[in-house]
Amino acid sequence: MSITQLKPIGSLQKNARRMISSSVAIVAIVVLMTLSMPDNSHAGSSYKWSLSHIGISKTLHKNAKKKGTNVKVGVMDGLARCTHKELKGRCVNYESSGGTYNYWDSHGTHVATTIAASSVGKNGMVGVAPRAKIYSFGMFDDNGWVGGETATVNKARKLGVRVINMSYGPEAAGMLADFSSLRMMGAAANKKMVFVRAAGNHGVKLETQQFSTNFQAWSKLKNLIIVGAVKSNRKIASFSNRPGLGCFKAKKDTKCIKKNKYKYFTVVAPGQSIYAGLGNGGYGTMSGTSMAAPHVTGVVALLHGYWPVLKKRAGSTTNIIFKTAQDLGKKGVDPVYGWGLVRADRALSPLGKKYLGKNNKIYSLSASHLKVSPALSSLTTQSVTFFDGYDRDFQMPLATLAPSYAGVLNTWMRDGYERQEYTLGSNNGLSYAFSANGYDPMNPSLADVQWRMSFNDPNGMDWHLGQGVATDRLDSTQALSFGLMADKTHQGGAYPVMALADGGLYGFIDQPVALGFNLTGGVLTNNTFDSDADDRDFAPKSDAVVIALGRSSADKRLSGSLSATYLMEDQGVLGTGGAGGLGFTEGSESQAITLSTSYQLSGNTEFSASYTEAFSKGDTSTDNLLTLTSSHLASNAFALGVAQRRLISDTDELKFSIGQPLRVDGGSMSLSHDDYYDEAEAMHSRSVDIDLKPTGRQIDYQLQYSFSPKKNLTLGAFAYYANDYLHQKTLTDHGVGVRVMGGF
Repeated sequence: MSITQLKPIGSLQKNARRMISSSVAIVAIVVLMTLSMPDNSHAGSSYKWSLSHIGISKTLHKNAKKKGTNVKVGVMDGLARCTHKELKGRCVNYESSGGTYNYWDSHGTHVATTIAASSVGKNGMVGVAPRAKIYSFGMFDDNGWVGGETATVNKARKLGVRVINMSYGPEAAGMLADFSSLRMMGAAANKKMVFVRAAGNHGVKLETQQFSTNFQAWSKLKNLIIVGAVKSNRKIASFSNRPGLGCFKAKKDTKCIKKNKYKYFTVVAPGQSIYAGLGNGGYGTMSGTSMAAPHVTGVVALLHGYWPVLKKRAGSTTNIIFKTAQDLGKKGVDPVYGWGLVRADRALSPLGKKYLGKNNKIYSLSASHLKVSPALSSLTTQSVTFFDGYDRDFQMPLATLAPSYAGVLNTWMRDGYERQEYTLGSNNGLSYAFSANGYDPMNPSLADVQWRMSFNDPNGMDWHLGQGVATDRLDSTQALSFGLMADKTHQGGAYPVMALADGGLYGFIDQPVALGFNLTGGVLTNNTFDSDADDRDFAPKSDAVVIALGRSSADKRLSGSLSATYLMEDQGVLGTGGAGGLGFTEGSESQAITLSTSYQLSGNTEFSASYTEAFSKGDTSTDNLLTLTSSHLASNAFALGVAQRRLISDTDELKFSIGQPLRVDGGSMSLSHDDYYDEAEAMHSRSVDIDLKPTGRQIDYQLQYSFSPKKNLTLGAFAYYANDYLHQKTLTDHGVGVRVMGGF
């Protein structure tokens, strides 16, 4: 009896199913069925063992929110009971125009609920894709097999079905499907549909099938998944057919071509004592590859629900299933388990090469990095979309692509807890020295060796040339150099904008001018002779010009300075830069004014203060993922401190400081990128405006004590606490440490 037309049906009478004649060519693959009253032995959690075995949990379903939404799943089987509480509202029946249907089929209902049950009621169970819609096609009527696979598949395709479960097969042991069925699945019209086929329940190896034409299965049947059954111990079930060494053989083939071997089309899934819905409205257990196949079909539905672009990419879908399967048995693809156990959790994870995209530009994810300065830490609270090798979209926090700041103490300890300065010589006002800061002989870097030359001429002019930390070459900063934080560029010190260009080559000149004023001018860059220096990878290369005008009172107790800094950053802004898709095509310019003062209350007590206001602007016309959208960024920083000398000895000193590192007070940036492909394979983009003003305000508190037991040797200890570390609420940083500074 052939199916010439399929039509949706309404209610069906609840009569018992008549016995299927043994003479039909194709029979349902079922080993064990329990058709009694609802089986309460599985009461409890709705997530049964078969789901956990394939990586499905409540957490996975929660994260994969679509759960098969808007996915139409075809179940070619006996008609499922669509009024079952687990399927109600998400199931429709289609019967053959020539068939006789007066029953609810338990086999078809069991398969359908395994795929899409929604956990309704006390004894309910969860399907693999609990929001999928079931299209139940009656391949069996009251009298047995109806036939008409091609007509059924054509109908399903027109209805928008893109994955079909086929838990039936030939009576002949070792035969997967007849030739017409295989050719139907491989037809050009059906190449965008995924067919999930039960392997069969004869407990044998599948036999090689030779086509009458030169039909190459590896190219025509990329949309086919053969499913064997495993027990709860992940061992192959005794009744399950295995791929063996058989293959689909084209007419011209004299032996099996590797790509055509069944094992490369095969995965396994739980298939013994599977708990699911029955035709009587209750629940029961069944065993067979018929029960294994819908687990795989459900995973396909999850993939299609989460990534609609896969609905027209059957080959990609099956490849994901194969590549993410859990290897069982012999290592690799084997004749028993094929690729292995289907795993939904792995299938829903990124696979293959990962990339970012914008405006038809592709950027490798592995080559895309972001170095975020604390001033722009708001960037790390955003997420960005990346794609895997199958054009599936995933969300990733930008913080994942940005090196994290380990904290002041950890950074300092990494750089080295000892700084030794060696004065090489002095002659007629000229001196030259070098220092080693955290030098690692096992991983040497020119950036670890700092050097300087200084010259003092008879007229009072001083000049300095060197490589390393330049902020301490400004006389006006000495009172504000609070030990640990003063030489950490990511903290900012007393001159936070200038510090963004610190750490490389520098040159300064100090010149007395009229009325007791002193003029200091300097040029510095964070470039060094070592292109791989320290932790500045992906940070913008920066240059700065500084001019400071200072004056002290006649008694030297009160001093102050006003400085102007002009900062030029190449491919970045305020210390934030990147590479790859997160790189900045253009740079930025910053202008800062710093006002500082110090006052000696007595010969041993000194108060100091500093305040910085800065404005930055950059090119907003770049085509990168991150671009400035405001005309400028406003930022500020401040520091307050007190120092007490000669507490116990003539060489000791106690310092306490309070400071705020550079913090953006106004401005915005845009994050624009490709977001997802729709079912028509059209790309959709997303753009988010980021308010760069952070949620918190970092305030640093530091206490430091130091003394000099002998000439050229200083020992110190410190303790500090940072509130709202990196200007992010709830983050803190704190620690204690010691410091040794010496020379000869």
